[in-house]
Amino acid sequence: MTQTHIWVIDSFLFLYVVLTSRSREIRAYQATLIALFGFLLAGTPFAYPVWAIVKAIGSLFFG
Repeated sequence: MTQTHIWVIDSFLFLYVVLTSRSREIRAYQATLIALFGFLLAGTPFAYPVWAIVKAIGSLFFG
């Protein structure tokens, strides 16, 4: 899989999440969490900043 394929798939999934949240099937914060954890599971280059954000938020709650 090339970088172009990854960008096309991620763009489609982003569009799907936006349209799902606009139809009010899920809330906007749920769509955001789904997208962020999807990047973590996929292991894309965007996963590293997402993991840093998750760690920073987690340290606020769990010390």
